[in-house]
Amino acid sequence: METGSLPSHPDRGQTHLTKTEVDMKYAPLVGRILFAAVFVFFGAGHLTATEVMVDGGMVPSFLPFPTFIVIGTGIAIILAGLAIAAGYKTKQAALFLFFFLLGTSILIWGSGFAAGEQVATGMFLKDFALAGAALMIYHFGPGPMSMDAKNVEE
Repeated sequence: METGSLPSHPDRGQTHLTKTEVDMKYAPLVGRILFAAVFVFFGAGHLTATEVMVDGGMVPSFLPFPTFIVIGTGIAIILAGLAIAAGYKTKQAALFLFFFLLGTSILIWGSGFAAGEQVATGMFLKDFALAGAALMIYHFGPGPMSMDAKNVEE
């Protein structure tokens, strides 16, 4: 059911876009921005509260150079978040976040989850859900309003 139409892009040979087509054009953009904001925010936390994360056990004890790991992962997840928000190298950034989140779930929150700790369980499930969303972004791509889609058109 068409509730109205809007002018279309002239290169597509159509004269109008339906409201549903407009919604579908912007929905992936909004979804990418919302998803990416989490990683920009968390990455900034890695950079501003590095010692708190190191002292709080956010880096497994068997890994060397915990401060470097916190700073490095902070920078990496900020860059991945910005790439996904912009729709630039979206699939690569999403795949990186998928593996990062799986690793975080298991290495950081896994033992607390297995022990039934409430906070660890919530964080474990949050990271698993975000990993699933990252995998969907990897599979479906960034959508039409992205730098990746613009590069394909050129």
